Amino acid sequence: MAPTADVLPAVEASTRPGLLVQPSDTKLRKASSFRTEQVVIDGNNLKIQGLVASARYGHIPVLDPSPATRKRIDDSVQSLIAKLDRGESIYGINTGFGGSADSRTANTRALQLALLQMQQCGVLPVPSTFPTGEPSSAPFALPLTDTESSLIMPEAWVRGAIVVRLSSLMRGHSGVRWEVLEKMQKLFLQNNVTPVVPVRSSISASGDLSPLSYVAGALAGQRGIYCWVTDKSGQRVKVTADEACRMHNIEPVQYEPKEALGLLNGTAFSASVAGLATYEAEKLAALTQLTTAMAVEALKGTDASFAPFIHEIARPHPGQIKSAKFIRALLNGSKLAEHLENEKHVLFSEDNGTLRQDRYTLRTASQWVGPGLEDIENAKRSVDIEINSTTDNPMIDPYDGDGRIHHGGNFQAMAMTNAVEKIRLALCAMGKMTFQQMTELVNPAMNRGLPANLASTPDLSLNFHAKGIDIALASVTSELMFLGNPVSTHVQSAEMANQAINSLALISGRQTLQAVECLSMIQAWSLYLLCQALDIRALQHKVAEQLPALILASLHHHFGEWMDAAKQQEIAVLVLKSMSKRLDETSSKDLRDRLVETYQDASSVLVKYFSELPSGGGADPLRNIVKWRAAGVADTEKIYRDVTVEFLDNPYACHASHLLGKTKRAYEFVRKTLGVPMHGKENLNEFKGEFEQWNTTGGYVSVIYASIRDGELYNMLSELEKDL
Repeated sequence: MAPTADVLPAVEASTRPGLLVQPSDTKLRKASSFRTEQVVIDGNNLKIQGLVASARYGHIPVLDPSPATRKRIDDSVQSLIAKLDRGESIYGINTGFGGSADSRTANTRALQLALLQMQQCGVLPVPSTFPTGEPSSAPFALPLTDTESSLIMPEAWVRGAIVVRLSSLMRGHSGVRWEVLEKMQKLFLQNNVTPVVPVRSSISASGDLSPLSYVAGALAGQRGIYCWVTDKSGQRVKVTADEACRMHNIEPVQYEPKEALGLLNGTAFSASVAGLATYEAEKLAALTQLTTAMAVEALKGTDASFAPFIHEIARPHPGQIKSAKFIRALLNGSKLAEHLENEKHVLFSEDNGTLRQDRYTLRTASQWVGPGLEDIENAKRSVDIEINSTTDNPMIDPYDGDGRIHHGGNFQAMAMTNAVEKIRLALCAMGKMTFQQMTELVNPAMNRGLPANLASTPDLSLNFHAKGIDIALASVTSELMFLGNPVSTHVQSAEMANQAINSLALISGRQTLQAVECLSMIQAWSLYLLCQALDIRALQHKVAEQLPALILASLHHHFGEWMDAAKQQEIAVLVLKSMSKRLDETSSKDLRDRLVETYQDASSVLVKYFSELPSGGGADPLRNIVKWRAAGVADTEKIYRDVTVEFLDNPYACHASHLLGKTKRAYEFVRKTLGVPMHGKENLNEFKGEFEQWNTTGGYVSVIYASIRDGELYNMLSELEKDL
């Protein structure tokens, strides 16, 4: 898109995804109910939710204007000036940096600019206005990756980092003037100007020096630094930092001693990404437990696996207790899941051939997820501390009478590395469990009677619906497992061996957000498959409701001469039991083949009955068994096909709602709110005249994925949790 007239020099248009939600766009603001509370940055009370609201959903935080805060900041600046006036040697103010700290200079302002120059070394897309010498003779080549997303940080990361850095500077330990903080808030947060920051270049040792140098350079109006701004048409475009300042009538900052260093020397980007990852991980953990509860229903499992005795008395790990309680509450009222209070004692001869307990992916879900919940909670505490800390060097104690200067290493971001690596391992465990649950769901040898590949249509030979998803799940789960590897074991000595140990927190945080993407995809596929499976269970349930009357009528019609009404009832129960078992065992076959086998097996009940009669009943009953089988196959097939047509003619009708527990809200969210239908109409019609009308399976899964990534699904999840 061409820039508008008021966007002057050096403009780069972009329509890259993932930009900041605009405050005026109510459609995109729907996913942020937590933004109703004003975020006030005072250095002590920033919360992860406030960070997320400010970074992703257009919330504009304000600086704490209290006299106490202003005095603390002013006192630190004055203490620093007094020490410089006395000629004291202070690191980074009149000395060199890092391994070059043995040099000295009296030109303190130039030293701050030298710091920016040194750190602004990241790789970014080359702007079209970049001055070059001879015309390029390079051949045209399509890029191997998307240049914008592979080289430029998402705006949310940058906005979050600005909020975190302001929180640190507001503590008055860094000697940065109030007016600098005001301009940061006004330019970047209030006016939605976001510096263009390289993805790579930080080792998160002396904090995130290079990324923060682009923030500091933008605030100083450097022409070599670019910023995202909104043009008149509402598009985000790139302009030079000096132009961004002019557009909003903000005078670029001229840094005083310590101020550039104060902006650069901190863990803001590591903490921002860690905070965003922690928030997502907490929500994805809840979603994973929700889909587990739905899997228990779809697989006709039991809530006995989540009994209080098992978790609260026998093995009381906090995360395990929390998970079991949540899943048990979600299953409350379900007509598909078995319930502990309804368990019956049966003899081993009565349930021979029946799986006695759920498989590990359901039965040990809370034991598997629980430790991850504890790790996420611990990570959350670490991030809460980090975003309300001073991560600078040197630091000024404004409460010390002389304003003591402390030289230390609070910028070493290992606390954030530790946090995000724990989160990543937790996400891997959740993804692996969900993948195996879905493997069980689509496999007719394991899913207790669901059709192979969750095909809703009678003829499975033309419907391989979930097979592609099964493969895709394996792909993304493998990628997620790879991302689970630690980053912190790959530290390289840097900066003249001064930064010989460095946390790599930002790199690890980036890997964690990739893991968030992978698990979000896994959960999107999972929700899609689970809703399909639940609809099929509802279809089977409706068919099963009609079978007793059908079987009883058929027994009366074909064998009424040899059976009284009571015996017909007795035989019908045995026939239905046999049919149910055989239908479950043949769910990988087309319907007619299944029914032929099912009635063949069920006829053994009749053969046994007649063979035990004193007279044997003669030949007529045996001939009638053949007729009974043929009629039963035809009549049952008609019922099944009629119900299938009914369901697929109304694919958004939420057929399974009446069978579900508290998971009903999630199921209806997918069907009604997101408009993702039950699958199978195209297959039912054998793809006649349907090609131009139907969306792809991936298209519908993408709708679910988008609702996870933009937070809409999390709103539903929050409302669901309130109902428990």
